[in-house]
Amino acid sequence: MILIFKKSDGSFYMAESTVSKNHDTDEFVSVEVKDFDGAYKYSYVDGEVVKGEKWSLTNKEQKEFEADVEATKHVTPRILAYPDIGEQLGKLWHDIENDKLDKTGDFYKAIKAVKDANPKG
Repeated sequence: MILIFKKSDGSFYMAESTVSKNHDTDEFVSVEVKDFDGAYKYSYVDGEVVKGEKWSLTNKEQKEFEADVEATKHVTPRILAYPDIGEQLGKLWHDIENDKLDKTGDFYKAIKAVKDANPKG
């Protein structure tokens, strides 16, 4: 698992199971954590990942979390189903070349197929 932290304060920003590019910037640092456990909080201190205490949520926070998971459950399947960005750009280029920047173009059809197969809740 790749964990991404804000350099300014070492706070956790996000986690990814795979990274297509290096996320290190002036603002963020990314670190691979082999024994990641999502039940715990993580921070970045003095160049090291620190595993903290277990997450605990109030009933209200738990309900908000569950609602957010439900509202965004379509996102990961869509991300995994979209064609590679290079393929998408190729389709877009060919559609521009062929004056098909409308619903008849291959780019639109490819993206539409993914969205139709993975509708929002």
